[in-house]
Amino acid sequence: MFTFRQFTIDDTHCAMKVGTDGVLLGAWADVATSRRILDLGCGSGLIALMLAQRMAADAQVTGIELDEAAAADARRNVAASPFAQQVGVICGDVTRHEAAGGYDHIVSNPPYHEEELLPPGARRAAARHTAGGLSFAALLHSVDRLLGTEPDTRFSLIIPTWALSRFLPLAACHGLFPARRTDVVTKVGKAPKRTLLELRRGSFDCLTDELALMDADGQRAEAYRRLCGGYYL
Repeated sequence: MFTFRQFTIDDTHCAMKVGTDGVLLGAWADVATSRRILDLGCGSGLIALMLAQRMAADAQVTGIELDEAAAADARRNVAASPFAQQVGVICGDVTRHEAAGGYDHIVSNPPYHEEELLPPGARRAAARHTAGGLSFAALLHSVDRLLGTEPDTRFSLIIPTWALSRFLPLAACHGLFPARRTDVVTKVGKAPKRTLLELRRGSFDCLTDELALMDADGQRAEAYRRLCGGYYL
């Protein structure tokens, strides 16, 4: 059980547990102008509820989750939150999901299945956590199909930094290009392990920065504190 400022997450039956990646994405994704949002692979509903806390009162976020137990956790978490009228949860396969008119913002901490990108020693462990997940190609195909065509539509996600060399060319094949990028490091001077991305249709000058999670003393860094301060107790 994880208690945030305005809601609580019970991920008892969800394989993808609450973690830093999800919190970072939920706080970082820009939903100021978004009105119809899809949380793809919503797990326990963490990101959907984080977005609901910040989005406009007339916006709606739909979480879609393939795993029935995880979707049930998400529904319970949403029902117990102040945002039950703005968040819906669907148990289903995103590759078969239909949405008339599309979404103006898709957000995902992807349930990717890209074991070939991992070092050999990590593949067996990773397989236990990504079984049934989407390949990058399948993920991007679904995003392209479900994302609206208006100029302001966007796709926000967090992925391992080492996967960018494979992911970005695939995204470009769907006409999706980085407009915003934040490389996440544990401390300043360390190599990034995760990257937050905002992709949009068309070519943009990508705004790029870096976010350190800890300062030199091993405490939560001020920028990280500011980003997530509205959520953490």
